Amino acid sequence: MYKNSIQILYCIVTFILSTTIFAAPLVTGEPVVVQHLGVIDWPQDTNDKIPHLTQLAANDINDLHGRLSCDLIITTPGNYHMALKDAMYGRADLGHVGLIRQKDVLPKNRVNICWTTSPPIAMDHITARRAQFKNIIVKGKPALAMAPGSVMDELVATGLVDGTSRQQFLTNRGNAILIRADKATIIRSICDLGGMTRVVTPNPTLESGSFRNFSGTIFDVADQNMFGCDATELFNSIFTQNLLDFDLSVFDFPHDIDGVMSVFGQGTKPQGNGAKWVASSRIMHRDVPYALCNNEADAAVVFYHLARYMKRTLGKRGCNLIIVPLGGTVQDPQPLPGNPIGKLHIAKVTGNFPVNVKMVRDRIYDFLTTSPVWEQILNDRGLLR
Repeated sequence: MYKNSIQILYCIVTFILSTTIFAAPLVTGEPVVVQHLGVIDWPQDTNDKIPHLTQLAANDINDLHGRLSCDLIITTPGNYHMALKDAMYGRADLGHVGLIRQKDVLPKNRVNICWTTSPPIAMDHITARRAQFKNIIVKGKPALAMAPGSVMDELVATGLVDGTSRQQFLTNRGNAILIRADKATIIRSICDLGGMTRVVTPNPTLESGSFRNFSGTIFDVADQNMFGCDATELFNSIFTQNLLDFDLSVFDFPHDIDGVMSVFGQGTKPQGNGAKWVASSRIMHRDVPYALCNNEADAAVVFYHLARYMKRTLGKRGCNLIIVPLGGTVQDPQPLPGNPIGKLHIAKVTGNFPVNVKMVRDRIYDFLTTSPVWEQILNDRGLLR
């Protein structure tokens, strides 16, 4: 009996140590938020020869108004949007015509499909039955939801999705460091995020899950591998920033670009060496590359597959970025200890939907959970089944 008690106590102590020994310090500072002064020329989803109001140098979504409806709405995180676009619009090189074509569905049963690629808003989106993009409100209850495990747990627990339909449908390949090309000789490892390097992260409040992932990666990779720097000192050098060190009143005059950029260490009168910690205003897969391309930051820890997409896409548009792997190589990442591998889950939303909506939803669900073409798309985009 005594021996069993000792063994139980040993297991408890071991568990506690294993869950706390690599815990990152508390974030005690505040970030400077990304300031939007220029434009990132992202490609449009389609290039059909139809009238369009796209004006990349302005907030063109401000000039589309109304309440739009879709038959089938999908709510999903945005970080794998490039793979989902391939699935929906098609990949000719893989013989895939695209799920929106619904070529085997009778015309009377075809539905129009909309999907959001944003931070995980499934809980609020399903409950509110609408999502807003500036002056556009997309009305309707999502019928299919994708989410990280913790969010999906909550969706299942509240009965918003059918727990029996829940499946893991993709796995990422860990995180990597994405840097400006002009910093290639300076930033070679996780330790180089200390010192003079300006680091951009997701918003710690509005995208708390991604922020914890990436900030935790900085600490854990440094702590669990022999890079030669102290993980706590590295973490605190970034995340104890005091905003009182900067004159942020210049942000009240966004047309004074020189003044705004002084906060980031640029312009004719830079404020010191610039903000050490910069954070997204709302959506990290937009704001992180914006900060890098517009010289508001030098480096970011992001999902490997997202780093690959940003490098490939923005490199064609004059923004040169470089990937520094956190294990393995750029071509073949092998995440180091402390570099988490993320998983996304998919489930069908509960409730009454028209028969044709459920039929097309099932086709999309089956494609994303069983199709070998989906696996090929994932592999091409730096993801795994």
